[in-house]
Amino acid sequence: MDLFVASFLALFVELALIRWVPAYERVLAYFTNFILIGAFLGLGLGAMLTGRGRRWLAWQPLALLGFVAVGIMFNQFGMTGPIPDDVYYAEYKRHVLWFLSLTESLSLLFVLVAMVFVPFGQQIGAGLKAVSPPLRGYVINILGSLLGVLAFTLVSFLNAGPWWWFGIVMLGLLWFVRIDKSWLALNALIAVTTVLVVWLAGEMYFWTPYHTLGVYPLEWNGNGDLQARDEMVRPVELPALRNTPGFRVELSGDFYQQAIDLSPRVQQDHTNITKIVTFYVTPFSVPDFPYNDVLIIGTGTGNDVAAALRYGVRHVDAVEIDPGILNLGRVAHAEQPYSDPRVHVFIDDARSFFNKTHSQYDMIIFGFLDAHRLFSGMSSVRLDSFLYTVESFQEARSLLKDDGIVVVKHTLGNMYLNRRMFHMLTQAFGEKPYVKDPDPMGSPSFFAGPGVKKYIHNVQTTDIPMVNPATDDWPFFYLAGRKVPPEYRLALEAMALITLVCVVFASQGKMQTVNGHFFFLGVAFLLIETVSVTRFAMLFGSTWVVNSIVFSAILIVVLLANLWMNRIQSFNLHLLYGLLAAAVMINFVFPIHILLRTGLIVRLLVSMMLMASPIFFAAFIFARSYKHTPNVDLAFASNLLGAVIGGLIEYSSLVIGFRELWLVALVLYALSYVVLFLPPRKTVAAGA
Repeated sequence: MDLFVASFLALFVELALIRWVPAYERVLAYFTNFILIGAFLGLGLGAMLTGRGRRWLAWQPLALLGFVAVGIMFNQFGMTGPIPDDVYYAEYKRHVLWFLSLTESLSLLFVLVAMVFVPFGQQIGAGLKAVSPPLRGYVINILGSLLGVLAFTLVSFLNAGPWWWFGIVMLGLLWFVRIDKSWLALNALIAVTTVLVVWLAGEMYFWTPYHTLGVYPLEWNGNGDLQARDEMVRPVELPALRNTPGFRVELSGDFYQQAIDLSPRVQQDHTNITKIVTFYVTPFSVPDFPYNDVLIIGTGTGNDVAAALRYGVRHVDAVEIDPGILNLGRVAHAEQPYSDPRVHVFIDDARSFFNKTHSQYDMIIFGFLDAHRLFSGMSSVRLDSFLYTVESFQEARSLLKDDGIVVVKHTLGNMYLNRRMFHMLTQAFGEKPYVKDPDPMGSPSFFAGPGVKKYIHNVQTTDIPMVNPATDDWPFFYLAGRKVPPEYRLALEAMALITLVCVVFASQGKMQTVNGHFFFLGVAFLLIETVSVTRFAMLFGSTWVVNSIVFSAILIVVLLANLWMNRIQSFNLHLLYGLLAAAVMINFVFPIHILLRTGLIVRLLVSMMLMASPIFFAAFIFARSYKHTPNVDLAFASNLLGAVIGGLIEYSSLVIGFRELWLVALVLYALSYVVLFLPPRKTVAAGA
């Protein structure tokens, strides 16, 4: 039972920190995969330390309280900066006492997260060692992990705040001190304190499945300009905002978006808001254009939808991925755009919607869609990355009527992003887009599609320097080119050095205690997991639901492989490796994009078979080797440490794309094969 509870808590805490940490240090939303890698390091080190001294899980509530305190203090007094020049991410200036470089901030996070997970790893390692036969213990570990994923999926579905997450974790940790009354009383006190601190720090925020939002009412100041008040609005106060000029939404203290009443009455009374009105009216300024059916992607709190309704659009399909942000607009937007019968709302990822709908549109508007975070802790892909690819624009084009237009608005922060957008639209539509001069807010608008020549009468003739387009295989729209930016490289090197030092310490300088076979299996498995998650995001949408389904499916496949291996006496490892290599190569050569043109059922079945085959054979090989290893704790530790390196290698996708990671994984599996079948070293007796 201890093994099951520890495995459950490890996965639950991992997912909770991936959600919670970015709320208190904004830039880490762009690097949540470092939390995952740090968790793997801590679990691996803990497993290596199995049997050495007292188990540390009794101290875990105090460690989590310390972690929470550091996170909240960093939010109040610290900030990561400056922003690198060659990779774009948004974090606006806050008043803080100290700045850390990106490398320093990520290294600190990496170490702190690893420390949190060491006790879990130690407990899991001890549990694996205590259960016989070995595979039975590993099956229990997988079942606990699967339940951890499902439990966090449930609390996300119920929209429970972080005090519930930490409450569940603290309650689970009390299990390990249930016999010792003094420890139980102390840890119960720490648990209550931790939950209270988390609640006090976050009870004013709106916790959505993707973001942590602060809402501030807008008001007119003495100069007739809009400004935000200092006091945050509580959830119960949202309906009252309908009677205000609007509200501002912040993400960890930084501006995110705002909902403003721009109705004709307000425009007449406050003529100085012309700039803001122009910001939203641009797509609706095409003369004689038939605004009958319009699709708006990334509608947020509803300003774009409200603008469409003001300018007479007959039918609007509004797509927004975050139900929390959408609910803010539904409840509090003064113009109530989502209540209009002409508006149909879809809570979905845009790519997913593109492949579901059978509608055709006069105009498709890409709103301001920088989601400010990764879609998963498993990779370096942003939540909106697969929306800004050539293939995405091609899918949008297929939904246009004969004279339709796609409008892309974006608060582009760099000239290379403007150039990239220009060339991506050119490639997707077969002709150069019309670029409307930046609006008063400084944002250009791109018009593309067959209706541009007919209605705008302005053909783009300017030659724009070529830049690498973002594609579904290389979906890094915000990266200047196919490279690992210096800031990333320094952080990755720091992670690798920290990992090496920790492993040397945990192994007491005896690096041979790391099992090379299980190590390389861990490196490769993390890579194919990453590619699987990103593929599913492309095929089915970058939503938290898809993420949860994929993680659960991977664990179920691993579980089935282990259960099967537990029932058979032996299996030819050479044949297993051959099947694994074939499955990897099939995934490498298969043209995954053709699935986007198939129905949902076919797409789901084929993609599941493609994903499951290499994972199943890899898990089968792991189970076959694990079944016969004498040191299950070290095998488990080596596999997790391999996953750490796999997480670092995943950043090579910034250069080579995701498809080539299949070949990298194939080489790593080959190394695990070679290490497994290397002849054992001969030892020479002393004095011989």
